[in-house]
Amino acid sequence: MEFFLDKFPPTVDQVVEKLMQDMTFADKTRLANMNESALVQFHTSYGIFLRTEFRLPGNDPLMKSCMAEGALATITPEQASYVILKTLQKKLLAGNTLKVIRS
Repeated sequence: MEFFLDKFPPTVDQVVEKLMQDMTFADKTRLANMNESALVQFHTSYGIFLRTEFRLPGNDPLMKSCMAEGALATITPEQASYVILKTLQKKLLAGNTLKVIRS
């Protein structure tokens, strides 16, 4: 059962923590610096990875967690992966470990 929870975390926070552990500093900085338009564009490819990696749909606890995090009444797998990505970006920005550079 522990392998299942490691592979398919049941909450947005657990997914975000796992992603942050696996990301390089450069990737974290790049994601933190994305504006909304760039984030939406990035989601078209990275969202596929998130949906495949964390079984969206299929991981019902994670889908429910995404729905709660996004304050949505219903949710699609695409919306769930965007909620995860947006939460990851917010956590990176709140961590104060990455300097956001605006040009």
